[in-house]
Amino acid sequence: MSALLLLARSPGGVEGVDAWFKTLPVGSNLQGTYQWLDVAGDSVVQYAQNRTVGTYVFTQSRNLLKSLNFNPAIDFSKGDSPKWSDLRRTPLTHGTIIGVFAPYSFTGESVIYGVASGDGGGSLVTNDQIVRPGSIEPLDYGDAYGEDLRHTGKDSIPLDIFKEHATKVLTYYRAANPSTSVWGGPGGTITIGGTYNASDEHFNGPFDSSNFGNDKFEGYSPELLVYNRILTPGERRKAESYLAMKYGITLNDSYLDGDGNLVWDRNDVGVYHNRVTAISRNDAGDFSQPVSTTSYEEGPNYTSLPENDSYHASDSYGLPSESHLLVMGREYGNPMPDKGTLFWGDDGGSTAAYTSPSDTLWHIMERTWLVRTNVPTVADTAAARWVGSGMTVAPDGFLDVISQIENTSATAITPDLLEGSGLIQFSCPSSHPSFDVGFSKSGENSCTYGIRIGSDGNVKAIRGGEVASTNLATDISGSDVSLMLDNGVVRLRIDGEGKASYTIEIPAEEKQSVFHGVISAESSQNPLLLTSVRSNGAVETGYFAELSHNLTPDKEFYHYSRNRTVMLIDPTGEGQFDTDNTVMVRCSPPDVSRGKTMFHNILWDADGSGSDVFTFAYFDGISADVDVTPTTCLDGIPQKDGSLDIGINIGTPIYKYVLTVDTVAGMKKDDVIASGSFMGATHHIDDLATGTYTLTITQGGGNDIHGKGNLLYTTYSHTDRRFTGGDVEWTVTETGSWYRIGAEPSVVEDITQWGYDVRNDKAYFIIDGYTSLTQGVNIKPGDTLGLRISGIYVRWFHNGQEVLKKSAWTLRLWRMCIKYGRGDTHITGLTINGLPVEDFEINGNVQIETPKTSTVTYTVHVGNGCDPSLPNGIEPKSPVVLGEVGHEDDGNLPDGRNDQLTVHSQDDTAHIFDAVLDRGQSGPATLMVFDTTGKLVYQGEMEGDLIKNKQFSVPSKGVYIVKAITAEGEHTQKILAR
Repeated sequence: MSALLLLARSPGGVEGVDAWFKTLPVGSNLQGTYQWLDVAGDSVVQYAQNRTVGTYVFTQSRNLLKSLNFNPAIDFSKGDSPKWSDLRRTPLTHGTIIGVFAPYSFTGESVIYGVASGDGGGSLVTNDQIVRPGSIEPLDYGDAYGEDLRHTGKDSIPLDIFKEHATKVLTYYRAANPSTSVWGGPGGTITIGGTYNASDEHFNGPFDSSNFGNDKFEGYSPELLVYNRILTPGERRKAESYLAMKYGITLNDSYLDGDGNLVWDRNDVGVYHNRVTAISRNDAGDFSQPVSTTSYEEGPNYTSLPENDSYHASDSYGLPSESHLLVMGREYGNPMPDKGTLFWGDDGGSTAAYTSPSDTLWHIMERTWLVRTNVPTVADTAAARWVGSGMTVAPDGFLDVISQIENTSATAITPDLLEGSGLIQFSCPSSHPSFDVGFSKSGENSCTYGIRIGSDGNVKAIRGGEVASTNLATDISGSDVSLMLDNGVVRLRIDGEGKASYTIEIPAEEKQSVFHGVISAESSQNPLLLTSVRSNGAVETGYFAELSHNLTPDKEFYHYSRNRTVMLIDPTGEGQFDTDNTVMVRCSPPDVSRGKTMFHNILWDADGSGSDVFTFAYFDGISADVDVTPTTCLDGIPQKDGSLDIGINIGTPIYKYVLTVDTVAGMKKDDVIASGSFMGATHHIDDLATGTYTLTITQGGGNDIHGKGNLLYTTYSHTDRRFTGGDVEWTVTETGSWYRIGAEPSVVEDITQWGYDVRNDKAYFIIDGYTSLTQGVNIKPGDTLGLRISGIYVRWFHNGQEVLKKSAWTLRLWRMCIKYGRGDTHITGLTINGLPVEDFEINGNVQIETPKTSTVTYTVHVGNGCDPSLPNGIEPKSPVVLGEVGHEDDGNLPDGRNDQLTVHSQDDTAHIFDAVLDRGQSGPATLMVFDTTGKLVYQGEMEGDLIKNKQFSVPSKGVYIVKAITAEGEHTQKILAR
């Protein structure tokens, strides 16, 4: 309720709003109840009521709401109906009402809201027409092009396309002629969420119900703006732009920010004006939208349907929903600059992939997106993200590895956070000491607001430096954990799930303090090791994107979402993805439970051009870099100490390599200098002489498997096929998780009878259904484990050596099964009888990829320290075009309306121009002039009736964009001031 005590506010930069209704939570519980409250800040409390006796504020529980682009939207059709809001100082004799409405019933006519003015007049706004009292014929405001909220046989678009675009900004002018006067007298009333009833005193009728369908509007209403005057076309566009940006709505025309600047030019973006979406911040307009997705999602995931919430499982404390193809935003805890905007729209292409004609291993999505922003992003790579005391901090790209020194109390702190926002995210190891994570005021090193994770994995809240006595959560070891500080609140998520009880409020008197992030651990013989710590808020860390790979055709991108999907960015904005200038952002580990391929630390517009074009692609092979160090020179003699470093960009974890001689003094061609296998992203080969070599790198077959389970082992993957015998083998890639792997007999389906029970770095034998904690082998990454089932015997293998043999009289027919316990399990190279498994049945958070066998070859020159003129490095490859977008656009809107605006120079020296709008109809028009960066340099109302005129001047030489904005759309021309 504190929002009601603010000074008068201006949504979208349009001043004089009399009522600004929003759907707001009651209290701090985002999963609790919500109300429809006026936050205009004029001290008059206005709200929605729904009982005739007394003052009753309408409330609705979160399970009946939906989140529309991460903002709550109320469903007025639920509960007592209708609801009404008395606008005590707003008679609504003349006025402008602008709202957002998302229907989930599309064909029947229904009443959205009624307006009763202080002088006794009234009207009804339905999803199809405007209804006036008595015998006045209703006005159908969207009878042909589907621009209303109802689909009929008269619409020019089919029903499925209408559903896609159903969420709309709806503007209603309450007077026939423009007026900027303010009338006194009694206040008006807006009635919403019900049907018209002649006996209801809140409607000013009577209305002839035979003229309209008098049903309830079934849909969601997040926000409504009420002005007690007719807005100019320019003001209307600013208000509509604000709502469209906030709720992911595609307008027919351009978008303006709160200062009237042009932030998305419909005329300039051409074919990319589909599913236009934005993130933005404007402090003066009380607007902050750091994460966004379109509200024009394609079928069957229509955004306005109740089941397609913005949040996963409709949990406002959680992460974005899987029902949206693309979600983008600032990295959590990384504040957006004030007045910053970032827009994107797509070309309407398919989300299927095509094979690159120049490199068949590349598969590129047909759809491309255009990004426009006024905030170039360049990472601050010089700033340290953490400073450790008793902790070692090793940067790894935008992540950090933080390790505690054994038997030492240790702390790591970030620099001071910008604007009081920050994030700390990490995977909690399976074994660890007690440690604290959170935030404290600048100059303090202990955690003041955050959590304590005990050595047993239990979590307690820390408030004011005091650790709570009760647990927030239990046994989170092996889970993904994040804490975000924003607006004086610390929010905890465990495996992406938040709760009201996970919220830690900072007292009001401390909210304006300067904070920094803290990780501290008690002295322990089991020191803390956090291998992938993400921290935001102290330095520029860019943006993130989520691609819902399950929504791509045939879930094509799912199979490549862990290692081989990239975001391709053309910084020129031309849409030509060639290897010479394309930026490739590799995917991060996916969120399998939500079906998301993740991308982090995207630096949009790094070159400052204002635009980028991007798409998604996957690479079904190996991509690697090879760095070569030349030999040194001692007394004029080159030494045999050259080396090369292999860095894998895309591929699977296990690789074989062979380095052979091409031309090296004293060696024969094709001699093998080094060979073997390695795991991970890098490998080093040393002791090389000056000369030329051939390097081949091969990734093998087999399944690459990731699974995240729990101590009940309810997450599993097993083969669909049954076997009578065979050899099973896989490679260990980590020793921080628990899992059970082996053979299940077909008659006893739910227990692993023969195999390995892996617990961190120990692999115990499972014998006849029981784990032997006294028999097993020690394992490390890179080891192989295996089973051989033949006749009545089961044999266990470790690194190719038999380590156990048992008879199994009951094992006649079996399937291979993996059950996942604590932590993130990762094994690779799984084969049965030398072949990867083709089909698995999966339950829970499991991802299985089967990469193809692939080989790359490099010609490597090792240079000579005694002769710098000799070549050093790999043979460069010529740039190739992976994919190219061939868009052509004539720069004119489909209806040719730009031709109706002409601009002529009146005085070249003074840069004075005359603008003439001839569209054959009357109505107001706002003339707006922008420079090429979109900054507003002139605004004025055009004069005249059918032909409108306006003279204007620009401040200096250059190119300018001139727009005449009317209630029906916009008209655009470009001019050159000489």
